[in-house]
Amino acid sequence: MRIFINLWSQNHLLITMVITTQEAMLKSELLNLERMQKREGVDMTYLKNVILKLLGTGEVEALLPVIGILLQSSPEEIHKCQQAYRASTDVPPSLASDAPGSSCSLFSRFSFS
Repeated sequence: MRIFINLWSQNHLLITMVITTQEAMLKSELLNLERMQKREGVDMTYLKNVILKLLGTGEVEALLPVIGILLQSSPEEIHKCQQAYRASTDVPPSLASDAPGSSCSLFSRFSFS
């Protein structure tokens, strides 16, 4: 009888873990679907102008959150982009956000040939 109770407890724990994992995955998928639906109403001209300003001025710290909102990016996606930008520029975050007018153009990083 004790073995049966032990097996039942282990089985119950496993089922609970599976359900919890599935619930987390479904919540994540629901949030992704909601963000996709909100993206459908984005003014593409405004998005284009924000991206052009970002590339032309280099104001990544100020404009990346705006792009994230327009594209309904998750906080994790925005954070990954900020980390990648900071790593690629070797500029401390405080310097990048303290002097928005002194940023250089990101167009200089591209080669159009």
